[in-house]
Formats: sequence, C-alpha cells, structure tokens
Amino acid sequence: MKKTLWIAIAGALAASVIAASAQEVLSANAVGYIKKTLPANGKFIMVSIPLNSMTETETVFGRTSLAQEAPVNSVVYFWNTGLQQWDLGNKTSKGWGSVQSNKVVLPGEGFFLKGAPTAVENVDVTITGEVPDNNSLARAIPGSMAFGTVANPYPVDFKFGESDLANNASVNSVVYFWDEANQQWALGNKTSKGWGSVQSNRVVLAGEGFFLKEAGTVTTWTNVRPYTWPHE
Repeated sequence: MKKTLWIAIAGALAASVIAASAQEVLSANAVGYIKKTLPANGKFIMVSIPLNSMTETETVFGRTSLAQEAPVNSVVYFWNTGLQQWDLGNKTSKGWGSVQSNKVVLPGEGFFLKGAPTAVENVDVTITGEVPDNNSLARAIPGSMAFGTVANPYPVDFKFGESDLANNASVNSVVYFWDEANQQWALGNKTSKGWGSVQSNRVVLAGEGFFLKEAGTVTTWTNVRPYTWPHE
C-alpha cells in the first residue's frame, strides 16, 4: 500500500522546499520541490539543482523539470572551470541544443539561467527531484584565484559565514553573490580578520549558486548531510 507523506525535517529543509514521499511506507525516498522565478525582460538568476534525478544516477540538465519548464528563448550559462569562461545555449521551439541538454550538472554546481528577453511577466519554474540521502557531498574548488561556482548540494538554506566553505577559505579569497534585484554581483573578500559582515551573514537559499575565488590551492568543500531524514 502506498501513501503520500508530507514531512518537515526538523526545520532543516528550507521553507521553499516541499518534501514528500510517494513510495512504500518503509521507503526512505523523499521528493522535493523548489520554486524559482525567471524575472521578466530576460534578467538573470543563478541557480543549482540540489535534488537528485528520480530516474537516473546523474542530473542531466535537459531532462530536469527546470530545463523543461523554462520557456522558449531562455538561455542557460554553465561555467567552464578549465577555460574560465561561459558555455551557453538557448532554448528554441525544438528545445535545448544537444550540448546544453546533455550537460551533467554536478552536486554543488551553480549556473545562470534567464528567461526570454521579450517576456513581460515573471515565469515560475520548479526544481524537482529526490532529496539527497548521501552522508556527504563534495564540490571541487579550483583555487589559485580561479573562478569556481559553488552551491549547497543539499536543498537547505545556510548562512555563508557559518559554513566550512567560508571558514576554510584562505585569506584574500573572494565570494560573489548574484544580486537579482540589481542584476549585478555583490562581492567581498576575506581578510586576516575574516569575511565582512555582509558576506558572513548572507543567507544562501536552497537551489542558489554563487562564485568563489579561492586564494589558496585546489581544494574541495565537503558538505555533511544537514538533516537526519531520509535514512535507512
């Protein structure tokens, strides 16, 4: 017998995430939904996909609800860490190009998305998938002041200054948060005294990406699962 179980994971999941299970009663699987809004006039948002595919072992962009719900003439921008440049493509009436459609989005990877430049109204899209049950997830940071995209690989809001990413970042590292309202970067660097109060207190939302320039060597941000459910 199957039933739907609405859950609140001890306040750990962000308020923007609704988690539900439609599996067998003893199953640990939970399905999450995160709503994002593509602003009118082709304005940018920086997002991530902190939910696993329900049918595949990898998250393939073209088969995500986010890609499918994005309107025609939307544009996606994936950051090429090796070349330090954007790889981008638009959605036509036939869908996304093969490069963008087949792009595997990694846990903790941020990217840009914008709607049609002629859109006069905001468009809501959703990120849908299974809530990760991995005990930990890691995101590679390029280091040496190269730009790297970062996001929480779990569907949870967090305060940047309280994260291991912020605490372990080397002095002179720089963080870049996207200001959707002003369509520009809000950035700050880490000094010998730490991050500035604006950056330290910045709440990164579930499904939000940002940039980090790590001043030190190549490293990783290993994030431990911040909730106790799902579990075996």
